[in-house]
Amino acid sequence: MNPLVSRLRFASILLATLSLASASSLVTPQTIDDEIGIGYGLEIADINGDGKDDILLVDKDNVAWNENPTWEEHVISGPLTEKDHVSIAARDTDGDGKAEIAVGAQWQPRDSENSGAVFLLKPGATSKGPWAPQQLHHEPTVHRMLWVKGPEQQFFLTVLPLHGRGNDAGTGAGVGLKFLGYNPPTEKRDTWDTFLINNQFHKTHNYDIVSRGEHRSEELLSASMEGVHLLNPQTTPWKSVQLSSEGAGEVRHGKLPNGKPFVATIEPIHGNEVVVNTYTSLNSKAKHLDRTVLADDYIQGHALAAADFLGIGSDQIIAGRRGSRPDDAVGIQLFQPNADGSEWTLVADIDSGNMACEDLKVGDLDGDGRPEIVACGRRTKNVVIYWNNTTNPN
Repeated sequence: MNPLVSRLRFASILLATLSLASASSLVTPQTIDDEIGIGYGLEIADINGDGKDDILLVDKDNVAWNENPTWEEHVISGPLTEKDHVSIAARDTDGDGKAEIAVGAQWQPRDSENSGAVFLLKPGATSKGPWAPQQLHHEPTVHRMLWVKGPEQQFFLTVLPLHGRGNDAGTGAGVGLKFLGYNPPTEKRDTWDTFLINNQFHKTHNYDIVSRGEHRSEELLSASMEGVHLLNPQTTPWKSVQLSSEGAGEVRHGKLPNGKPFVATIEPIHGNEVVVNTYTSLNSKAKHLDRTVLADDYIQGHALAAADFLGIGSDQIIAGRRGSRPDDAVGIQLFQPNADGSEWTLVADIDSGNMACEDLKVGDLDGDGRPEIVACGRRTKNVVIYWNNTTNPN
């Protein structure tokens, strides 16, 4: 090899290594709980109405929130069902400054006939608990849930099962799962009314909200064995537009420096690849531009976010892996795109070895304009805030 080329290549590798190593200064980790059971899901929302976002955790046999800024834990519910809790949704849906909470439970993923449960939690005398559960209709294998905005700021609950009835690991004679919406009671109706969002998928894992503006209904991105689909509420069931055909477990969307949208996934479900697809737009007329694999060595990739962590005016990808064996690599990584998303750089190992990441969320916990990362670990039994130390609040 030409000596000059060799020296340049060595310098390039050294620079990349130094850049990645110095990126550890991007965050300061703070463990707020090191004794969780499994830590199925997190939310960031204001629970007590003090204007500060708190951290919620749905664990296998309780639901709790940690109060900002002391991070004191308040357990608001014990076990709601015989089997594990599995999901949580928290969002201020009535404008009073306090989040409404829903919980998914009775987690038996291989039982696609009789498992699952959906609860609303109602606060008691104080937000510190206990909260009273109200059980709603459910489909089997309840797995993920989100509060979604309809027209004119009206919110409804959405619940996504893992399997359709009769399916086993996505196969078998079963039907497509029932992805349902739940409209809250009105003056004329005192019950929660369900409606069908989609029934074409046989195994799903997660989904994301796509906002279209203050007075427009939100849309949804679903990740399933059948690929990534954009779901639009203009029809019943919702109109479905396929964006990619590769099976995916996690999905989030963001904005590139050039303003174009990207969709990040972990493929397949519980998979090894962190993937990004870029598009001309994120609607029914979307045209695919590029597909990039950011990493292919994950074991049980299980958490994903798209946010402007670096404060540069466009989004980066934050990906977590939980592993399955004691010696598997676990942690959280931060990836940054070039202008058009055709190339991505691993900026930092936000966490390496201390977080078997089951879920992660991003939000500004101290009001300084810089979002923090909050993660919970399945095998590491911890909830950690990664405080943002970057110098460019966006």
